[in-house]
Order: sequence, then structure tokens, then C-alpha cells
Amino acid sequence: MRECMNCRVEILDDSSVCPLCNRVLEIRGEHPKCAGYPDVKAASRRLSFVVRLYSFVAIVTETLFIILNHFYFTEIWWSAISGISILYCFITLNYSLQKNKGYKTVIVVQVVGAVLLIIAADYIVGYRGWSVNYVLPGAILLLEATVAILMIVNASNWQSYILMQILTVLVSLVCVLLWSFGVIKDPFLTVLALSVSLCMLLGTLIFGERKAKTELKRRFHV
Repeated sequence: MRECMNCRVEILDDSSVCPLCNRVLEIRGEHPKCAGYPDVKAASRRLSFVVRLYSFVAIVTETLFIILNHFYFTEIWWSAISGISILYCFITLNYSLQKNKGYKTVIVVQVVGAVLLIIAADYIVGYRGWSVNYVLPGAILLLEATVAILMIVNASNWQSYILMQILTVLVSLVCVLLWSFGVIKDPFLTVLALSVSLCMLLGTLIFGERKAKTELKRRFHV
């Protein structure tokens, strides 16, 4: 039995150090004063199994789709869309299960991944521009709405979402740049996304005052 004499707990897995205080564990017999500590690696093993199971099912499914697409539907390679979708789900699943990733990072990664997936689908079926004209600025508006909801729900720590607001402003400016180069043909949603992003960031900075300035100094070390 492995025990931490500092925390007075028993460790049920094969760890050599205590997960609470990082002290080297001692191998001892039963100790009546030690509380049992759960297997700290069990959860990560289960999550790893889920990822491996998904990988196996995804590979088999995509292989089947490619075969069906090759023999029965040669006009459009829809199996490429399914492959990209499966890859996106795998990346987001694996990324979301990492405990060191905050939920804000996970949200941004999933939104970016979804937009790239839709743009790729637009190109595969014959590019018509709907992905960059409507989906891209629409995703920015969706992210802004998500930030607004999170700021209301987590009102005590609303200033922590300033970085996400700055990100949406920068992406909105990229959309404007794409409009100036003629990539985006319909500028309505692009202009709307930039306007909403700038208004939210400006409002946060004006009404946030000291908390907003402190958060900017903490993030950018200025």
C-alpha cells in the first residue's frame, strides 16, 4: 500500500509521488489514520479509451464512405466532407478532454474548426462563396453572443472575456480585408459583425474602467 505521510492518504494507483503535495510515497501496511485516495489515473485512462474507440470507429466509417463514394457516387466526392467532419470531431473531442485547456479556449477552437470545415465543404461541392459571405461573419456574431452571455452569467469575472472580444474584432477586420480584395461579395454581415464587435469592446472598456484596464495590463504586460 502506498501512503503519503504528509497528507495522510492512501494512493490506489502506481504513482510514486503524492498527487496532492508531490511528496515521495512510502510503501507501508494498513494505516488506520489514512484516508483512501482514488485512483488518479483512472479518469484519464477512460478518456483515452474513448478517444481510441472514436478513432477506430471513425477510420472504419470513413473507409466505408470512400468505397461507397467511389463505386456509386462519382459526381461529388462527398466522402471528403465526411472525412473532414470526422477529423474535426476528433480534434475537438481530443482538445476538449485536455484538462489544461480552459472552456474559453475550447469554445474558440471549436468555432474556428467549424468555420474551416464549412469553407472546405463549400470548395468541395463547387465554391460559390456562401461560406465566407455568410458563415464566417455569422460565426463572429455567434461568438460575440456567446461572450455576452458568459459575461452576464459570470458577472463577477466579466473582465476575463476581453481577450475574446479583441479576437472577434481582429477577425472582423480580416473579413473587411477580404471584402476589399473581392473575396467577400456581400458585405452586410461583415460590416454588422465588425460593428457589433467594436461596440462590445468599446462598451467593455468604457464601463469596465479600472477592471478592464487591469485585465489589459495583465494580458499584455503594459
